[in-house]
Amino acid sequence: MPTPVIAIEGEWYDLGDFYAKHPGGQSILDHFDGHDATDAFFALHSENAIKQLKLMKPIESKRPVPEPRKIDVAFRALKDKLHADGWWNREPLEEIKLLVPILALVAWGTIYSYTYPLWSMLAIGVAMCEAGWLGHDMAHARNSWYNETALTFISGWINGFDKNWWSRKHNTHHVFTNHVGVDPDIDMMPAIFLWAPSKALDHHFRKWQHFYALPLYSLIYLTWRFNSLEYAIRKNDRKTLLYKLLPGYVWLLCMPWIVSMGSILIGGWLVAVVVVQSHEAEEMKHSTEPESYVETQFNGTMDIDCPDPITEYWFGGMQYQLTHHLFPTLPRYKYRKLQPILEEWGRQHGLEYRKMGVFSAMCKHLGHLRKNALAATDENCAPNGWSAAALD
Repeated sequence: MPTPVIAIEGEWYDLGDFYAKHPGGQSILDHFDGHDATDAFFALHSENAIKQLKLMKPIESKRPVPEPRKIDVAFRALKDKLHADGWWNREPLEEIKLLVPILALVAWGTIYSYTYPLWSMLAIGVAMCEAGWLGHDMAHARNSWYNETALTFISGWINGFDKNWWSRKHNTHHVFTNHVGVDPDIDMMPAIFLWAPSKALDHHFRKWQHFYALPLYSLIYLTWRFNSLEYAIRKNDRKTLLYKLLPGYVWLLCMPWIVSMGSILIGGWLVAVVVVQSHEAEEMKHSTEPESYVETQFNGTMDIDCPDPITEYWFGGMQYQLTHHLFPTLPRYKYRKLQPILEEWGRQHGLEYRKMGVFSAMCKHLGHLRKNALAATDENCAPNGWSAAALD
């Protein structure tokens, strides 16, 4: 069976034996077969992966390499300048400032879980939310031994997430943002319908989704925990099960069940309310073909303008979602300073850097759910369950 052939920096590469070993899964490579993956590759990969690519010998092909568009050339020049200016340099003090509050909340909540169960539930729930954001940043980090090491505790022990499951799911989302039929993060049917479904996928409770969505979002961490366990078991990944996931469940069993379960529900709800605001009501592409990386991010992503220190901390850097999507491996504490630079760059190149307040963004999201709750069925709707392909 032929393996995908992709273009990077003006050369065609046959992925050959690497295809089966790709950490991001095979599905994302299949979608890039015959296409230019330059910007997607450099956005997500480490220095070691880039060195491995340089050791691969390009192949000769009768197919011409796709010419980069003017906007893509400009984006590459911008990224090169930011790299030269040191934007990707990590700062130990900033890393510690993100980690210490999470550890403090977990410690306090655990110690007082029997004495003050409700306060402990809230403290650990907030810690789980912030551990989700910090783990997200750590999983995206490249060339950082500290982040690679601490990720086991932050994402595995506290939240029960498998990095391998998360990477396959999330990196596909980054490259194919809001692409119906590819992006796993928008594949939420039959619970939530972000577009009109076919009759076969429709359900009678769709008409109420704008009412039940907010309480339903509290289940997102439970779903991600289940998906992580299912993935590790299916892949027979005993190391992840024993050392990266099991200790967290032992910790949860040491506390009253109401604290453990309540913390997961609170943390999940706090995270879900943030993630749904930046993508779900933006432009959907009913296509499985890759497009311009930079235009994909601008078209499918919106920033949230947090008005106070509480929401600024709660949103965990994801209020700068477009900045993150353009440069996913950039440390999150650099987002705020980089945002105005990217806004100006977007204006110069005819791209709108969209921002909206927290309340307005949530109203927009709920309005989008209501519109699709009342929409007629569409037989051209993509079939359900494509996110499973990203996790094979």
